[in-house]
Amino acid sequence: MVESNDTTNNETEEMEMEQDFESLFESSMQELHVGDVVRGTIVQVNDDNVVVDVGYKSEGVIPLAEFKDEEGKIDVNVGDEIDVLFERRENESGLIGLSKEKADRQKIWGSLEEGAVVEGKIVGRIKGGLTVDIGINAFLPGSQVDLRPVRNLEKLLGATFEFKIIKLNKPRGNIVLSRRVLLEEQRDSTRSAT
Repeated sequence: MVESNDTTNNETEEMEMEQDFESLFESSMQELHVGDVVRGTIVQVNDDNVVVDVGYKSEGVIPLAEFKDEEGKIDVNVGDEIDVLFERRENESGLIGLSKEKADRQKIWGSLEEGAVVEGKIVGRIKGGLTVDIGINAFLPGSQVDLRPVRNLEKLLGATFEFKIIKLNKPRGNIVLSRRVLLEEQRDSTRSAT
């Protein structure tokens, strides 16, 4: 009789330990919501993608292309910690959707405000002006490029300048820059100094 009682006690203890372990495991998992930016650790780098552990039930995969710098080089190593955006829960493969680019963009949007001065590189010509890379693409109207109208905007491609943010619409993703405003401020301060 004593043996069966000991067996029952051992089984009860094992079940309690399993439940404790399970609750400890569950509490260690982050509660992630779509749209959250979280810190993750790179656990694997393949030819096409990077596997990232964010402390969730399963790992996430990010296309390797999201790790390219301006020169097209990829510098990513196992063990690196990065910020990623949680895009979706597990897919049919059991992997969660993550994005490094969207996390970077969201961080940049959070740091921008109207009237701020930012540095950017002119990367393209579009109707009515230029596209400027300030970490994300912004619009520089042709009338805001210089103090006087610039006839050949293409000659500015690749140039880096400081710009002032004159309009910022986060919900629509629009940023309008002005170089002219800064040049006018510099001219006015030079005039008052002389």
